[in-house]
Amino acid sequence: MKAISELPEGTDIKRLQGYDLFRLRVGTIRVIYSIDEEMKIINIENIGNRGDIYKRY
Repeated sequence: MKAISELPEGTDIKRLQGYDLFRLRVGTIRVIYSIDEEMKIINIENIGNRGDIYKRY
């Protein structure tokens, strides 16, 4: 929760290739999210283990 509360800033954030999504790494957990710049909203798309989270994308 602490890492999510600090979004969109963070220490280990990368953009997913081919998607308008970002990933935040917190240990072995990945948080996939998007940013709506116009409305200033961060949408959490998915949270899961690193081995399973990318199968969807």
